[in-house]
Amino acid sequence: MEASAWQTKLSSFKERHLYAYNKSLFCDVELSVMDANGEKVTIPAHKYVLAISSPVFETMFYGESAETGRTIDLPDCTKEGLQEMLLYVYSDEVNITGSNVLDVLYLAERYMLPFLKEKCEEYLEKDLKPEDVFHVLPQIRNEKVEQKCWDMVDSDAERAVSSESFLNVSREMLCEVLGRDTMSIDEVVLFQAVEKWALNKLTEEGLGESMENKRAVLGEEVIKLIRFPLMSQKKFAEKVLPSGILTMDEVTQLVQIFNDLWPLRASFNNTKRGRYEVFMPNTRLQMIISPCNGHWSYSSLSIDAIDFKVNKPLFLVGVRLFGAEDCSYEVNLALYKSAQLIQQICSTFPTEDEETYGYYGFTIHLDEPVPLDPDVVYTIEATISGPDSYYGLQGRTTIAFEDVVITYLGKRKRSNGTSSKKGQFPSLVFRRRQK
Repeated sequence: MEASAWQTKLSSFKERHLYAYNKSLFCDVELSVMDANGEKVTIPAHKYVLAISSPVFETMFYGESAETGRTIDLPDCTKEGLQEMLLYVYSDEVNITGSNVLDVLYLAERYMLPFLKEKCEEYLEKDLKPEDVFHVLPQIRNEKVEQKCWDMVDSDAERAVSSESFLNVSREMLCEVLGRDTMSIDEVVLFQAVEKWALNKLTEEGLGESMENKRAVLGEEVIKLIRFPLMSQKKFAEKVLPSGILTMDEVTQLVQIFNDLWPLRASFNNTKRGRYEVFMPNTRLQMIISPCNGHWSYSSLSIDAIDFKVNKPLFLVGVRLFGAEDCSYEVNLALYKSAQLIQQICSTFPTEDEETYGYYGFTIHLDEPVPLDPDVVYTIEATISGPDSYYGLQGRTTIAFEDVVITYLGKRKRSNGTSSKKGQFPSLVFRRRQK
């Protein structure tokens, strides 16, 4: 029995409701569902609360053919989805995520909870992130949301295919992703994601990670959809050859292609991907200093910041930062247009496994591409926590890439030392805006 007089410590009806639910007090029904391991579990609840929230439950418990048993089997529900639905009916609160949104939406529709349905649809419309799309795509029945998911895959493919959810997509969906011409992604990055998918499948099936098993689990169709000719010969040799998934005939074909000796029979597509081409102009800093030869230190009170402007309408899609080998950094990145905050990201970022452009660093991909107008000053500010990092000297105030010119203006406010001449932010990542 619960400690006496608990009701006197909770001032609102909502608090007492939720307390009784969490402690399984006075429950008169148990809802039976499958958990993530495929085992049946029961969740206690109250018929009255369910009935005043849903006309379906009202009929189920108080209608002419009402259920009389204590346990109600809900075979088409997940435990996670049901728990969120119950949290909502007891408290008007719900914790929607990319992994549970479709389960909760299904229950909201099935049990006629229109306001919960609105919350799910609002999440899908406004809060869905590239890391979530492969939770949603295999199950979605809404054409508008499905198109939004594919648009995210196209515009931020690296984040989408690097997510945990991508490891669990079906072979059919994997082929659909690989067949897309509109994705903006480096083919080497895409290959590495596919290889991780294969290794995950081998683990699930209890098979060893041999070259033969990797090729077998991928299959001919998947391998032929990877556009190896788009890779550089160096990256192909570093990343693809050691995997062992290609036959000697396929390797011979690709070596011929890399050397402009096109074979009589070409097995691989060489069509360039990308509806929106992402580009990163050269680093603005001409001298790179490693932590061994100098140091760029951080504290919670220091801000690295820089102003910049562009001469063409562009999207800003990412920001490059210096790091150090085998290190991670906590970064609070903010982007301003004049004094107005337009996007902010707070997360932990590991440096890349390999040295790129002469330094160890990482790219912060913005949640949404930020439209940049010509000749408008934008400010990037970053509060960074982590070990001393690489940094740059001899900064160039203008960087040209084809017809695009980026101008760095330093930073008017006092910062950690970053300016147009030195410091952090070696490069920015852009995408052209359609006319």
